[in-house]
Amino acid sequence: MPLHAAQFFSEVLPHRFDGTVVGNAFYAEAPDRGLRLRIEFYETIQADVYGGLRLSLIHPERGKRDVVTLSFADHGTFSARDQRTGTRPGFSGYATIRDYSRDTEHRPWAGGDFTTLADAVHRYARLWGIPTPQPISPTLRRSTTPASAPSRPRAAARTPR
Repeated sequence: MPLHAAQFFSEVLPHRFDGTVVGNAFYAEAPDRGLRLRIEFYETIQADVYGGLRLSLIHPERGKRDVVTLSFADHGTFSARDQRTGTRPGFSGYATIRDYSRDTEHRPWAGGDFTTLADAVHRYARLWGIPTPQPISPTLRRSTTPASAPSRPRAAARTPR
């Protein structure tokens, strides 16, 4: 498995939820609804180059019910890497990963920040009743720290009438 999907879905994608990896796809289930969520890397127009994740909602008897793609570019997954390497939109390698089939050590998604992408995956899963842990987004974490917590408004001083 050149994309190292098992490692990606079990260790890298933040806010993991229960499911199983089959090949290069991850499957989770809404047990009470009979729906399954398949998450896989989606390929760009170039062979072995992936631009994000494809989420498919599948009913065992009725087939696909919904499909959505979440791009790495839209979620800023590789912004730091692309800025560091000077890769800009419209150029090869921007916000994508490449499948190095013969390289068993290289992890194509290394260096990505998957927090925003994972939040989008979990919002989609919850929409369809797939059980997920409640992720704590970085902005929520920042806003609840004592240093940045908003101060309580003061009550206005009353003047006797």
